Amino acid sequence: MKKIVINGVQIETDENISVLQLARKNNIDIPALCFLEECNGVTKCAVCVVEIEQEGKTKLSTSCTTMVEDGMVVTTNSEKVQEMVKKRISSLLDKHEFKCGACKRRENCEFLKLVIKTKAKATTPFVVEDKTPYIDDRSKSLVFDRTKCVECGRCIDACKKKTGTCTLEFTKQDGKRIVAAKDMQCVDDTNCLLCGQCINACPVDALSEKLHIDRVKTALADPEKHVIVAMAPSVRAALGELFNMGYGVDVTGKIYTALRQLGFNKVFDINFGADMTIMEEATELIQRIKANGPFPMFTSCCPGWVRQTENYFPELLGNLSSAKSPQQIFGAASKTYYPEIEKIDPKNVFTVTIMPCTSKKFEADRPEFEVNGLREIDAVITTRELAKMIKDAKIPFAKLEDSQADPAMGEYSGAGVIFGATGGVMEAALRTAKDFVENADLEDIEYTAVRGLEGIKEATVNIGGNDYNIAVVNGSINLFEFMKSEKMKEKQYHFIEVMACIGGCVNGGGQPHVSSVERDKVDIKTVRASVLYNQDKNSTLAKRKSHKNTALLKMYETYMGKPGEGLAHKLLHHKYTK
Repeated sequence: MKKIVINGVQIETDENISVLQLARKNNIDIPALCFLEECNGVTKCAVCVVEIEQEGKTKLSTSCTTMVEDGMVVTTNSEKVQEMVKKRISSLLDKHEFKCGACKRRENCEFLKLVIKTKAKATTPFVVEDKTPYIDDRSKSLVFDRTKCVECGRCIDACKKKTGTCTLEFTKQDGKRIVAAKDMQCVDDTNCLLCGQCINACPVDALSEKLHIDRVKTALADPEKHVIVAMAPSVRAALGELFNMGYGVDVTGKIYTALRQLGFNKVFDINFGADMTIMEEATELIQRIKANGPFPMFTSCCPGWVRQTENYFPELLGNLSSAKSPQQIFGAASKTYYPEIEKIDPKNVFTVTIMPCTSKKFEADRPEFEVNGLREIDAVITTRELAKMIKDAKIPFAKLEDSQADPAMGEYSGAGVIFGATGGVMEAALRTAKDFVENADLEDIEYTAVRGLEGIKEATVNIGGNDYNIAVVNGSINLFEFMKSEKMKEKQYHFIEVMACIGGCVNGGGQPHVSSVERDKVDIKTVRASVLYNQDKNSTLAKRKSHKNTALLKMYETYMGKPGEGLAHKLLHHKYTK
């Protein structure tokens, strides 16, 4: 055991960890900016400096790079430390546009909190007359604002350690160090997955999503537009965080109410689209089983994973399920089935989705996702964007009464809602596929082997008397590892679920920001996923299977026909090509 004293308190540890990590584990505050526990490695900011006395010598050292040694005496708040930290914050302010009033991150900016705490001021205030040269908004998903960047490197490290793509890097432009993709390319034109994990890692507003709020507001103000909206599963598990309601609070009903107050004509749910995807995907899996392949069939719900396939594993494109993602499958129905039953001109329907994901913006704007000359999805706003709209409208979200989604495309099953957690798509598909093949209403429907945050999960399931090998991979970095391991050469897999973000959509790049300190305290992925699993668990058995969704069955009976055939296949499937 190593004994170390921090601010007069003796602590013992047998771990090989840094002074900063040990301090945080013992609720001792050390200011830091570049440090992010889950992907730390850049260590550029020098804000976490402490005073260390060892063997009769005293020195200032960054606590994130200093490993704990026996006999250390650490002081985190001495006069020298405070002076050094304040000086460092001041130097960062010299390169940071300090205009917090209009900034999207003013409520959760980690840098602003340090400025307030240290009372630091810029020596030479950074004033920008024209921001154009500093803004890179070429991407359909991400925006760089280099007037805000503090060069902490967290985005670069998140890109490397969470996605494995290493798209972002420090480079030089006009003699200044900036964060960019290689050769200053638009990230859409690189192998970037557009997952937004770099945004989640950014402590300031240097990286953000491409806003679609204006698209939505313009449509809402147009009397000829019939504006419908639907939220993804994970949004209900996280939006409450942005209204000081805590973590793991289910705010489904409040969101429906807020959306009506914002002026949407109809409030639906992407879980309906998730149930549609399962009807088509499970049918496709059964078709492949009967045809003996091609195996494995991969899920196609995650646009980050689709980009990973296109950019890194094009040989697997034929293995992707042709069922559209819940967002796009919902969009296709919103421009065909919905206007038919409502007797509305499809050209007047404006479809908005609320997503935990920035890659969904790119997916919605892909040229191929049109139906009868109309965009399937007209605008995609993130969980954060929805919160901004609610706050701008001065809606008291936390006090709202719960309400229900509109019935036509708002009903959903427990299987639809668990889509937001890693393993959820697999579990939902198996519930339906097994019932279909065995022609039974089975009661044993919980596939716990595919749940949890393990990067690669494997199991064997029996369907109709035959065993099938399945796998669930969460986090694109783990998919790279899965492919390198040559597991697919060693074993015949039949069905594989992949999500680009670790933990699944609950941890998507459009979800509420969580500071590095809070991430150490709260297992945000598990807490958010629990909301979805609780909704599923609290549903009746009939309401836990996608093929029991009565509104969905009505759509197939009256409009789409049989899953996987005819009109359903034409509207609800898409084959990605090289």
